[in-house]
Amino acid sequence: MFPISIYTEGAVENGPMGATYNKPPSASYPAQDDITFDELKRKIFELTGINEDKNSINVNARWNAGTGASHCFVLLPICENSMWRMLVEKTLSSASGWSIVELFVEAIPNSVCTQNDPGEKSHSIVECTEKASENSTQENGLFNRNRREENQEEPLLGEKAKEEESQDLTDDESIDIKPYDESALYEGRLFDSLDDLRRVVREYHIKQNRKFVTEHSGPVSYIVKCMDPECGWRLHAASDRDRSYYQIKKIKGEHVCSNEANGEDHVNMSYEFISQLILDLIRKKGDASPKEIQEFVYELYRCTPSYSKAYRAKVLAITQLFGEWKESYANLAPYLNAIQVANPGTKVEWLSDSAVDPNVRLFRGVAWAFAPAIEGFKNCRPVISIDSTKLCGKYGGRMLIAVAYDAEGQLLPLAFAAIKDEEDNESWSWFMHWLRQEVVGSRPLCVISDRQDSILSLFDQEDSGWYTGTGQAFHRYCSRYLCESIPCTFKTVDLVRLVQWVSSQNQLRKFRLGMMRIMETNREAYNWLVKVGTKPDEESAFHLWSLCEDGGYRYGIMAANGKESIFNLFPGIQELPIPALVELTFVKSAETFARKREVTSKIEVEKQQLWSNKVTAILEARRAKASQHRIVSIQSQSFLQEEVEVETRTEVKHTVRVGDDQRSCCSCQKPQLTGIPCSHLLAFCAFRSINANYLVDTAYGARRILATWAPQFHHPPSSPDEWPEYMGVAYSPLCKLSKRGRRKKNVWGPSVPESTKRPDQLQHAVAAFASKLDTAKGAAHQLVLDTTSES
Repeated sequence: MFPISIYTEGAVENGPMGATYNKPPSASYPAQDDITFDELKRKIFELTGINEDKNSINVNARWNAGTGASHCFVLLPICENSMWRMLVEKTLSSASGWSIVELFVEAIPNSVCTQNDPGEKSHSIVECTEKASENSTQENGLFNRNRREENQEEPLLGEKAKEEESQDLTDDESIDIKPYDESALYEGRLFDSLDDLRRVVREYHIKQNRKFVTEHSGPVSYIVKCMDPECGWRLHAASDRDRSYYQIKKIKGEHVCSNEANGEDHVNMSYEFISQLILDLIRKKGDASPKEIQEFVYELYRCTPSYSKAYRAKVLAITQLFGEWKESYANLAPYLNAIQVANPGTKVEWLSDSAVDPNVRLFRGVAWAFAPAIEGFKNCRPVISIDSTKLCGKYGGRMLIAVAYDAEGQLLPLAFAAIKDEEDNESWSWFMHWLRQEVVGSRPLCVISDRQDSILSLFDQEDSGWYTGTGQAFHRYCSRYLCESIPCTFKTVDLVRLVQWVSSQNQLRKFRLGMMRIMETNREAYNWLVKVGTKPDEESAFHLWSLCEDGGYRYGIMAANGKESIFNLFPGIQELPIPALVELTFVKSAETFARKREVTSKIEVEKQQLWSNKVTAILEARRAKASQHRIVSIQSQSFLQEEVEVETRTEVKHTVRVGDDQRSCCSCQKPQLTGIPCSHLLAFCAFRSINANYLVDTAYGARRILATWAPQFHHPPSSPDEWPEYMGVAYSPLCKLSKRGRRKKNVWGPSVPESTKRPDQLQHAVAAFASKLDTAKGAAHQLVLDTTSES
């Protein structure tokens, strides 16, 4: 047997879960498994009181088109027995995810019109219901009619009375649509499971700002009552014999307790309830802080859960979405394999140790780069930035990221790696060697990073693939990390700002002026900046952190994390397990490519736009500035080379050199450092009628930026059952929990020196402390004796 609910009044509306009803069911009854559609219609006429002689019925079933725990209901027309039997079989097998058959029954009079005059229709109820159904069709895409409550007595009225009543109806009177509340509680309401019943009861009381306690909760019955002893409200629900559904049997009394909202936490708002609310939030963002969850819940229910409750809800939601920490590693290799099948060219590299079982490897790390990103990188500037962040999850670890820059200066997420241990020489060497061999190739590249020793050593090793002596790699410091690494002994806000200004100057004159100011402000800071990054045979290494000494390899990019931060592309990754990181990076990378592909598609290549929007705007601004410059002198060094002196409006002179056998340059160094002509060079081009477009670096081409974001991401199947068969080894994590929580208190006490905490000095520390204690006790005892003798 299975339950059937019949709705004959109200209207179908589109709610959060699809098609819903705005009124309770008119009748409910348990049906036999072998019931036919003709038997069903006879039962409907019997239970609803519709006159079978004067009316026919249209039957629509509420069908769950969602998957798993996600419900999305649509109306399915039932007009023959085969369609009805299919619905019954799916319901009995629970394949639809919904074990209740809900039917919306529509009574259609057999006589659709009456004639007052020949060839003319009267304004009957049929016309009114047609108007109502037309309005409903526009809103819901479904045919549903709103009957008036008086229509329940229509079979008892005469034909004349019905016609007079129908003539008095207007469109507004015939349509009585009320908002549907999914949290409403009424006798006879059916629920698919006990969990659904509990959720609705909890949500109802949270919205009403009332509190309840559970008297009994079991597989057969569920009883709750108001927490206020003076309020007599009580609800009793029970399941059917097969426990396939739950129904509210009785609601006693009404809530008379206070429901004044104060915005504070609600006693019935459990962290399990909150976790269900934030699933979509976690799925979209990857993570959410407890404060964000508090604000999110307040927007829904006008009450703020506690911080600890919000945090526990977040942890539970992450577990529900991505699985338990250890068990989720079982899907890591199959999921990456599914991505590789859906996106050919995706690169994956494993770092693992052998285990007792030859089919299992102990997981230490994994690196991955998606095929569209690898393809898009070929059209980016020859600059990448590398960075890392700490994973704060159950087993800790680090995440390594490499990004590239397109012609607009936007970040392209290029490659990722997640390792179980802290970053060291081995992990960075493994990641960077794989990055060179499998992702970026032998293309000469500039790498921007911080000053970690594990990274610096890569550029001194000839077999690392990043040896700077071969001219295939150039290493530069991130200016933001440089300022952060200034020793705290002489770090001040003014000094940090001055260092930032000095490092970003393209003119040697301004760089030297800034360094002199730093020396006057703090001589120790000046000496540190001169020696930072130097080798034993070098006096200074300004090229590592200063733009004017760079040589044009960093294309003007000073910080690894500029206006568009690397980790802003992937928010909340620190709290996720490593298998969830792979999924999040894939989803966010696909979203980034789709969003930027839409933006860059507006570049007007058809109108002969040669460069990206940003470079085009820079050239236009510099051309306007160049019109105010003046050519002072021209000196030809050879037949193909000229040296020109250009004077600005402020009477500052710059020397421009133009020739076919070398790159055009200027004393301001902007063309050499960024690949974009400066205003001084543009002034000379205008003077000589030279096309300045030939002087712009091809890395800024409009077609290149279109080609960067053109590759498409193809999502793998969402269900693990649909993934391609994985034949490789399984990876198991080394389940060593990360150290979390507050720092332990000092158990030694303030009287014990810090050096005595070492184990080899423990015995001496205890002896010294005991000696001091004995001396203090002896002195106190002697003081007592002296006081007694005097008295």
